[in-house]
Amino acid sequence: MYYNDQPAELILYEGLASRALGDEDHARSRFYKLISYGEKHYYDQVKIDYFAVSLPDLQLFESDLTVSNRAHCEYLIALGSYGLGDEARAEKCFDAVLKIDNEHQGALLHRRLLEEK
Repeated sequence: MYYNDQPAELILYEGLASRALGDEDHARSRFYKLISYGEKHYYDQVKIDYFAVSLPDLQLFESDLTVSNRAHCEYLIALGSYGLGDEARAEKCFDAVLKIDNEHQGALLHRRLLEEK
């Protein structure tokens, strides 16, 4: 992700809003966009590009960027699955995110919304 990328949650909410307005085709396209990106980039080997104009996250400690990328991809797939109503896949992916990062705020919030549904 880059500093100017649209946050994943906004793509989910755009899809949910489109659904509420009766545009199911647009809604599903947003959800599939999340899943497609997550599946496409899941196995990427990530490293810092020191010539980039910015880093998306402040990094105080060394972390494995490839593992962080996998958590992010699982999160995208979970959000898209949530939007499509595939609760089993969404739950599985949220759990995978939380296994990597047990304090992932987006996964915690949306996992709770899934449970309350």
